[in-house]
Amino acid sequence: MVEASAGTGSTAFLWPEGDLFRLLGLLQVQGAASLAAACVPLRRQLQAPIASMRSVQGIPAKYMPILEAQQALAALELASSEAAGLLGGGSLRRSPAAWQGACQNLSALESSLRTDCRYCYGPDWDVRPGKLSSRKGTWLKSTCGFSWEVSEQHKLYVPQGVVMPILQIGKVIDHNEKKRHEWVGQHIRVWLKPSIIRMLEERRGVWFVYWPHFVDRGLVIVPQVDTWLKRTTQMSGEVDPFELVYVPKGLPIHLACEASIVDEDWEKHRHQHVHLHRKVVLASPPLTVKQDKYDIFAGQREDRF
Repeated sequence: MVEASAGTGSTAFLWPEGDLFRLLGLLQVQGAASLAAACVPLRRQLQAPIASMRSVQGIPAKYMPILEAQQALAALELASSEAAGLLGGGSLRRSPAAWQGACQNLSALESSLRTDCRYCYGPDWDVRPGKLSSRKGTWLKSTCGFSWEVSEQHKLYVPQGVVMPILQIGKVIDHNEKKRHEWVGQHIRVWLKPSIIRMLEERRGVWFVYWPHFVDRGLVIVPQVDTWLKRTTQMSGEVDPFELVYVPKGLPIHLACEASIVDEDWEKHRHQHVHLHRKVVLASPPLTVKQDKYDIFAGQREDRF
Protein backbone atom coordinates (compact mmCIF):
# COMPACT_ATOMS: atom_id res chain seq x y z
CA MET A 1 0.00 0.00 0.00
CA VAL A 2 1.11 3.57 -0.68
CA GLU A 3 0.43 6.36 1.76
CA ALA A 4 -0.94 9.63 0.34
CA SER A 5 -2.78 12.75 1.42
CA ALA A 6 -6.56 12.64 0.94
CA GLY A 7 -6.68 16.41 0.42
CA THR A 8 -8.55 17.09 3.70
CA GLY A 9 -5.64 16.86 6.13
CA SER A 10 -6.15 13.13 6.66
CA THR A 11 -4.06 10.30 5.27
CA ALA A 12 -5.36 7.63 2.86
CA PHE A 13 -3.72 4.38 1.76
CA LEU A 14 -3.93 3.90 -2.00
CA TRP A 15 -3.71 0.58 -3.79
CA PRO A 16 -0.50 0.17 -5.87
CA GLU A 17 -1.12 0.96 -9.54
CA GLY A 18 0.61 -2.22 -10.66
CA ASP A 19 -1.83 -4.34 -8.65
CA LEU A 20 -5.04 -2.43 -9.36
CA PHE A 21 -6.50 -5.16 -11.60
CA ARG A 22 -6.45 -7.65 -8.71
CA LEU A 23 -8.30 -5.21 -6.47
CA LEU A 24 -11.02 -4.59 -9.06
CA GLY A 25 -11.37 -8.34 -9.54
CA LEU A 26 -12.40 -8.58 -5.90
CA LEU A 27 -14.99 -5.81 -6.09
CA GLN A 28 -18.33 -5.39 -7.81
CA VAL A 29 -19.19 -2.00 -9.29
CA GLN A 30 -20.89 -0.84 -6.10
CA GLY A 31 -17.90 -1.85 -3.99
CA ALA A 32 -15.49 -0.01 -6.24
CA ALA A 33 -17.73 3.07 -6.19
CA SER A 34 -17.88 3.04 -2.38
CA LEU A 35 -14.11 2.77 -2.18
CA ALA A 36 -13.69 5.66 -4.63
CA ALA A 37 -15.85 7.84 -2.39
CA ALA A 38 -13.40 7.44 0.49
CA CYS A 39 -10.99 10.12 -0.70
CA VAL A 40 -9.96 12.23 -3.66
CA PRO A 41 -6.85 10.18 -4.65
CA LEU A 42 -8.87 6.97 -4.72
CA ARG A 43 -11.61 8.64 -6.75
CA ARG A 44 -9.02 9.73 -9.30
CA GLN A 45 -7.46 6.29 -9.34
CA LEU A 46 -10.71 4.36 -9.77
CA GLN A 47 -12.73 6.79 -11.90
CA ALA A 48 -11.79 5.30 -15.28
CA PRO A 49 -12.13 1.62 -14.25
CA ILE A 50 -15.55 2.26 -12.67
CA ALA A 51 -16.73 3.94 -15.87
CA SER A 52 -15.64 0.88 -17.85
CA MET A 53 -17.43 -1.44 -15.44
CA ARG A 54 -20.65 0.55 -15.68
CA SER A 55 -20.46 0.77 -19.49
CA VAL A 56 -21.20 -2.98 -19.72
CA GLN A 57 -23.90 -3.00 -17.01
CA GLY A 58 -21.46 -4.22 -14.37
CA ILE A 59 -21.16 -7.73 -15.82
CA PRO A 60 -17.75 -9.14 -14.75
CA ALA A 61 -17.39 -11.40 -17.79
CA LYS A 62 -17.58 -8.30 -19.99
CA TYR A 63 -15.62 -5.74 -18.00
CA MET A 64 -12.73 -7.90 -16.76
CA PRO A 65 -11.05 -8.15 -20.22
CA ILE A 66 -11.43 -4.38 -20.59
CA LEU A 67 -9.86 -3.72 -17.19
CA GLU A 68 -7.04 -6.17 -17.95
CA ALA A 69 -6.25 -4.33 -21.16
CA GLN A 70 -6.32 -0.98 -19.34
CA GLN A 71 -4.00 -2.36 -16.66
CA ALA A 72 -1.50 -3.61 -19.25
CA LEU A 73 -1.44 -0.24 -21.01
CA ALA A 74 -1.09 1.59 -17.70
CA ALA A 75 1.88 -0.62 -16.80
CA LEU A 76 3.48 0.18 -20.14
CA GLU A 77 2.95 3.90 -19.64
CA LEU A 78 4.37 3.67 -16.11
CA ALA A 79 7.45 1.85 -17.41
CA SER A 80 7.84 4.53 -20.08
CA SER A 81 7.66 7.31 -17.48
CA GLU A 82 10.16 5.56 -15.22
CA ALA A 83 12.51 5.04 -18.14
CA ALA A 84 12.31 8.73 -19.09
CA GLY A 85 13.00 9.75 -15.49
CA LEU A 86 15.95 7.41 -15.20
CA LEU A 87 17.37 8.67 -18.46
CA GLY A 88 17.15 12.21 -17.14
CA GLY A 89 18.97 11.18 -13.96
CA GLY A 90 21.71 9.39 -15.85
CA SER A 91 20.80 5.90 -14.63
CA LEU A 92 19.33 2.96 -16.57
CA ARG A 93 19.57 0.26 -13.92
CA ARG A 94 15.79 -0.30 -13.52
CA SER A 95 14.55 0.78 -16.94
CA PRO A 96 15.21 -2.43 -18.97
CA ALA A 97 13.46 -4.64 -16.40
CA ALA A 98 10.46 -2.33 -16.20
CA TRP A 99 10.12 -2.22 -19.98
CA GLN A 100 10.59 -5.97 -20.36
CA GLY A 101 7.97 -6.84 -17.75
CA ALA A 102 5.39 -4.45 -19.19
CA CYS A 103 5.97 -5.63 -22.76
CA GLN A 104 5.70 -9.28 -21.75
CA ASN A 105 2.40 -8.62 -19.98
CA LEU A 106 1.04 -6.75 -22.99
CA SER A 107 2.13 -9.50 -25.37
CA ALA A 108 0.46 -12.16 -23.22
CA LEU A 109 -2.69 -10.07 -23.02
CA GLU A 110 -2.85 -9.61 -26.80
CA SER A 111 -2.53 -13.36 -27.24
CA SER A 112 -5.17 -14.27 -24.66
CA LEU A 113 -7.68 -11.70 -25.92
CA ARG A 114 -7.32 -12.56 -29.61
CA THR A 115 -10.44 -14.13 -31.09
CA ASP A 116 -11.70 -15.30 -34.45
CA CYS A 117 -15.18 -14.36 -35.67
CA ARG A 118 -17.36 -16.83 -37.58
CA TYR A 119 -20.97 -17.01 -38.75
CA CYS A 120 -23.30 -19.93 -38.08
CA TYR A 121 -26.91 -20.80 -38.80
CA GLY A 122 -28.69 -20.28 -35.47
CA PRO A 123 -31.31 -23.10 -35.65
CA ASP A 124 -28.50 -25.68 -35.93
CA TRP A 125 -27.16 -24.74 -32.49
CA ASP A 126 -28.16 -24.64 -28.83
CA VAL A 127 -26.88 -21.31 -27.53
CA ARG A 128 -26.04 -21.14 -23.83
CA PRO A 129 -24.01 -18.68 -21.78
CA GLY A 130 -20.41 -19.05 -22.84
CA LYS A 131 -20.88 -22.03 -25.17
CA LEU A 132 -22.47 -23.42 -28.32
CA SER A 133 -23.68 -26.99 -28.79
CA SER A 134 -24.35 -28.36 -32.30
CA ARG A 135 -27.78 -29.96 -32.67
CA LYS A 136 -26.75 -31.60 -35.96
CA GLY A 137 -23.87 -31.65 -38.39
CA THR A 138 -23.38 -28.05 -39.47
CA TRP A 139 -20.83 -25.39 -40.43
CA LEU A 140 -18.89 -22.46 -39.06
CA LYS A 141 -18.49 -20.03 -41.94
CA SER A 142 -16.50 -16.93 -42.78
CA THR A 143 -19.64 -15.52 -44.40
CA CYS A 144 -23.42 -15.84 -44.14
CA GLY A 145 -23.63 -17.40 -47.61
CA PHE A 146 -25.41 -20.73 -48.06
CA SER A 147 -23.03 -23.52 -47.04
CA TRP A 148 -23.18 -25.18 -50.46
CA GLU A 149 -22.09 -21.90 -52.04
CA VAL A 150 -19.20 -21.28 -49.64
CA SER A 151 -15.85 -22.83 -50.62
CA GLU A 152 -14.25 -25.49 -48.42
CA GLN A 153 -11.52 -23.00 -47.44
CA HIS A 154 -14.10 -20.66 -45.90
CA LYS A 155 -16.17 -23.10 -43.86
CA LEU A 156 -15.48 -25.62 -41.11
CA TYR A 157 -17.55 -28.74 -40.51
CA VAL A 158 -18.81 -29.35 -36.97
CA PRO A 159 -20.44 -32.73 -36.21
CA GLN A 160 -23.53 -33.16 -34.07
CA GLY A 161 -23.02 -32.97 -30.31
CA VAL A 162 -19.88 -30.82 -30.20
CA VAL A 163 -19.80 -28.24 -27.40
CA MET A 164 -17.57 -25.22 -28.05
CA PRO A 165 -16.72 -22.41 -25.63
CA ILE A 166 -17.38 -18.95 -27.07
CA LEU A 167 -16.25 -15.55 -25.88
CA GLN A 168 -19.01 -13.44 -27.39
CA ILE A 169 -22.11 -13.78 -29.56
CA GLY A 170 -23.92 -11.17 -31.64
CA LYS A 171 -26.26 -10.44 -34.52
CA VAL A 172 -25.20 -10.01 -38.13
CA ILE A 173 -24.57 -6.29 -38.63
CA ASP A 174 -22.36 -6.17 -41.74
CA HIS A 175 -24.40 -4.56 -44.53
CA ASN A 176 -22.88 -6.74 -47.26
CA GLU A 177 -23.63 -9.90 -45.31
CA LYS A 178 -27.21 -8.84 -44.61
CA LYS A 179 -27.85 -8.56 -48.37
CA ARG A 180 -26.84 -12.14 -49.20
CA HIS A 181 -30.22 -13.88 -48.83
CA GLU A 182 -33.45 -13.84 -46.84
CA TRP A 183 -32.17 -16.30 -44.20
CA VAL A 184 -29.31 -14.10 -42.99
CA GLY A 185 -31.50 -12.98 -40.09
CA GLN A 186 -31.30 -16.50 -38.66
CA HIS A 187 -27.51 -16.42 -38.62
CA ILE A 188 -25.41 -15.33 -35.65
CA ARG A 189 -21.85 -14.14 -35.19
CA VAL A 190 -19.65 -15.94 -32.66
CA TRP A 191 -16.16 -15.18 -31.40
CA LEU A 192 -13.96 -18.17 -30.60
CA LYS A 193 -10.41 -18.83 -29.48
CA PRO A 194 -8.00 -19.43 -32.40
CA SER A 195 -7.14 -22.84 -30.91
CA ILE A 196 -10.69 -24.07 -31.61
CA ILE A 197 -10.50 -22.86 -35.21
CA ARG A 198 -7.16 -24.64 -35.65
CA MET A 199 -8.62 -27.87 -34.26
CA LEU A 200 -11.49 -27.79 -36.75
CA GLU A 201 -9.16 -26.88 -39.63
CA GLU A 202 -7.07 -29.96 -38.87
CA ARG A 203 -10.18 -32.08 -39.52
CA ARG A 204 -10.69 -30.80 -43.08
CA GLY A 205 -9.41 -34.00 -44.73
CA VAL A 206 -10.80 -36.34 -42.07
CA TRP A 207 -13.53 -38.86 -42.90
CA PHE A 208 -14.87 -42.02 -41.28
CA VAL A 209 -15.55 -45.41 -42.86
CA TYR A 210 -17.19 -48.65 -41.75
CA TRP A 211 -14.07 -50.82 -41.69
CA PRO A 212 -15.60 -54.26 -42.50
CA HIS A 213 -16.59 -52.83 -45.90
CA PHE A 214 -12.95 -52.26 -46.91
CA VAL A 215 -9.76 -54.12 -47.73
CA ASP A 216 -6.76 -52.43 -46.14
CA ARG A 217 -3.70 -51.97 -48.38
CA GLY A 218 -1.84 -49.43 -46.24
CA LEU A 219 -2.22 -46.07 -47.91
CA VAL A 220 -4.98 -47.39 -50.17
CA ILE A 221 -8.30 -48.82 -49.03
CA VAL A 222 -10.67 -50.60 -51.42
CA PRO A 223 -14.40 -50.99 -50.74
CA GLN A 224 -15.76 -54.53 -51.19
CA VAL A 225 -19.35 -53.30 -51.29
CA ASP A 226 -21.07 -50.03 -52.11
CA THR A 227 -20.53 -47.89 -49.01
CA TRP A 228 -19.95 -44.36 -47.67
CA LEU A 229 -17.34 -41.86 -46.70
CA LYS A 230 -18.83 -40.10 -43.68
CA ARG A 231 -17.89 -36.87 -41.92
CA THR A 232 -19.00 -38.47 -38.63
CA THR A 233 -19.35 -41.99 -37.20
CA GLN A 234 -23.11 -41.59 -36.96
CA MET A 235 -25.21 -44.09 -38.88
CA SER A 236 -25.50 -43.03 -42.52
CA GLY A 237 -29.29 -42.86 -42.24
CA GLU A 238 -29.06 -40.37 -39.35
CA VAL A 239 -27.10 -37.61 -41.12
CA ASP A 240 -27.76 -35.11 -43.89
CA PRO A 241 -26.61 -35.83 -47.45
CA PHE A 242 -23.85 -33.21 -47.29
CA GLU A 243 -22.17 -35.32 -44.58
CA LEU A 244 -21.87 -38.33 -46.89
CA VAL A 245 -20.06 -39.34 -50.07
CA TYR A 246 -21.27 -42.51 -51.78
CA VAL A 247 -18.39 -44.84 -52.71
CA PRO A 248 -19.00 -47.54 -55.37
CA LYS A 249 -17.58 -51.03 -54.86
CA GLY A 250 -13.97 -51.51 -56.02
CA LEU A 251 -13.04 -47.83 -56.39
CA PRO A 252 -9.77 -47.27 -54.41
CA ILE A 253 -9.36 -44.43 -51.95
CA HIS A 254 -5.86 -43.01 -51.42
CA LEU A 255 -4.93 -41.94 -47.89
CA ALA A 256 -2.37 -39.50 -46.51
CA CYS A 257 -1.63 -41.91 -43.64
CA GLU A 258 -2.85 -45.32 -42.56
CA ALA A 259 -6.37 -45.60 -41.19
CA SER A 260 -6.61 -45.20 -37.41
CA ILE A 261 -9.08 -46.00 -34.66
CA VAL A 262 -11.69 -43.41 -33.74
CA ASP A 263 -10.25 -41.35 -30.89
CA GLU A 264 -12.30 -38.15 -30.81
CA ASP A 265 -14.44 -37.92 -27.68
CA TRP A 266 -17.55 -36.72 -29.49
CA GLU A 267 -17.29 -39.57 -32.05
CA LYS A 268 -16.25 -42.69 -30.16
CA HIS A 269 -19.37 -42.94 -27.97
CA ARG A 270 -22.12 -42.39 -30.55
CA HIS A 271 -23.29 -46.02 -30.76
CA GLN A 272 -22.20 -49.61 -30.15
CA HIS A 273 -20.63 -50.04 -33.58
CA VAL A 274 -18.19 -47.12 -33.48
CA HIS A 275 -15.31 -49.51 -32.76
CA LEU A 276 -15.87 -51.00 -36.24
CA HIS A 277 -15.22 -47.61 -37.83
CA ARG A 278 -11.89 -46.09 -38.78
CA LYS A 279 -10.76 -42.51 -39.18
CA VAL A 280 -9.11 -41.80 -42.53
CA VAL A 281 -7.32 -38.74 -43.88
CA LEU A 282 -7.57 -38.49 -47.65
CA ALA A 283 -4.43 -37.90 -49.68
CA SER A 284 -6.40 -35.41 -51.76
CA PRO A 285 -10.00 -34.14 -51.77
CA PRO A 286 -12.54 -36.49 -53.32
CA LEU A 287 -13.71 -35.81 -56.86
CA THR A 288 -17.47 -36.24 -56.92
CA VAL A 289 -20.46 -36.02 -59.18
CA LYS A 290 -23.91 -35.06 -57.96
CA GLN A 291 -26.79 -37.48 -58.34
CA ASP A 292 -30.10 -36.46 -56.85
CA LYS A 293 -29.03 -35.01 -53.47
CA TYR A 294 -25.92 -37.16 -52.93
CA ASP A 295 -22.28 -36.81 -53.92
CA ILE A 296 -20.88 -39.87 -55.72
CA PHE A 297 -17.17 -40.62 -55.33
CA ALA A 298 -15.44 -40.62 -58.72
CA GLY A 299 -11.78 -40.70 -57.62
CA GLN A 300 -9.06 -38.30 -56.52
CA ARG A 301 -6.53 -36.05 -58.22
CA GLU A 302 -3.52 -38.28 -58.88
CA ASP A 303 -1.05 -35.38 -58.78
CA ARG A 304 -1.82 -34.91 -55.09
CA PHE A 305 -0.63 -38.43 -54.12
